[in-house]
Amino acid sequence: MKNSWSVKTILRKDKEKKDGTFPLNYLIIINSKSVRLPVGESLKKTEWDDNNNCPRKKGKLVDLKNILEKRKQQFNDFFIEQELAGKPLNITQAKLFYHGEKDKDFYCLFDKFCERKFKTIKPGTQYHYKLFKKQLKEYQPCLSLIEINYKFITEFLHYLSSDKKVGASGIATRRKIFCTILEEFVRLELIKSNPCKRIKKPKENVREEFLTKKELNAFATVNLNIGKLSNGLNHTRDLFLFGCFTGLRYSDLINLRKDQIIGGRIEVEMQKTGKKVKIPLNKEAKEIINKFKSIKSGNRVFPFRCNVSVNRDLKFIARRAHINKRVSFHTARHTFGSMLASNNVQPFYIMKLMGHSDMRMTARYVNSKTSMLEEAMKAVNFR
Repeated sequence: MKNSWSVKTILRKDKEKKDGTFPLNYLIIINSKSVRLPVGESLKKTEWDDNNNCPRKKGKLVDLKNILEKRKQQFNDFFIEQELAGKPLNITQAKLFYHGEKDKDFYCLFDKFCERKFKTIKPGTQYHYKLFKKQLKEYQPCLSLIEINYKFITEFLHYLSSDKKVGASGIATRRKIFCTILEEFVRLELIKSNPCKRIKKPKENVREEFLTKKELNAFATVNLNIGKLSNGLNHTRDLFLFGCFTGLRYSDLINLRKDQIIGGRIEVEMQKTGKKVKIPLNKEAKEIINKFKSIKSGNRVFPFRCNVSVNRDLKFIARRAHINKRVSFHTARHTFGSMLASNNVQPFYIMKLMGHSDMRMTARYVNSKTSMLEEAMKAVNFR
């Protein structure tokens, strides 16, 4: 698509100042979208030539006219340069050029930030930064630092919530990433303040949902032979069940390599924490692995299926199995911990299998059921 643009100077007759003058603006139109940018000069109506959109040719106004013509030519030269180089040509780029901040493209700065940041964070966390950029570019393909303010950030977070259906936890993660990046830009003196700090952290719904033995059986046996969706749904179900039998997070499970299965157990370094775990495989987990042996997936145990598709499938499968819970892939990890606890596995061993370094973290996953508490109290002799 060929770009079209125009640059002219206008007298803002709707913005009269106290001294009877009116401000001059550059009116820039690119592909039917327009923006007005201040010139920094004001004139009286009698000093302005409406027919030619320029100051009248008299006295000092001649010098101003020449300056404005030169500036308009600079805009046009920049637009031609952008088009010849195959670079984006839009209002955002015009603003960047106007402010003399061509190097302050947010996405270029973001990439440089990630080059440094990714050396110190785990792949699981890197994924969240990559997803943040992907969703931000969907919302605003071209973005400069001068456009990022409180209003922009709140509208972006609202877009994630309303259009992308991102939950409270996901919104909190995107806000945290945005805040971290902008805080670094403040330290680099690219911006004066961090507008993201003024946005309150959304209240997360802390859910520690897990499936009971009955629900897990219903999930595993519900009929998913429903035409074209069958293969994808069965794939998701197998991944989820393997998570229930091993406690692996999605990032660890989907990247699990064949050489990490040693002597009937998984030996893996968890992406989120960097902690090494050894998880013995039960009969059901081994059966799932064998099911995928004939499918080509390189050194990976399981063919790839993205997290978004998996969580969408899980909600569908849960409804079909009449499970009235908000099921996500992390539910498998909670189920693993809860099943171990209900089978009287000591918390210390649960902590080791789940890769926790603190028993308090284990307590979040090991959900106490009323029946378990009642049995525990029956076994206590107070007298």
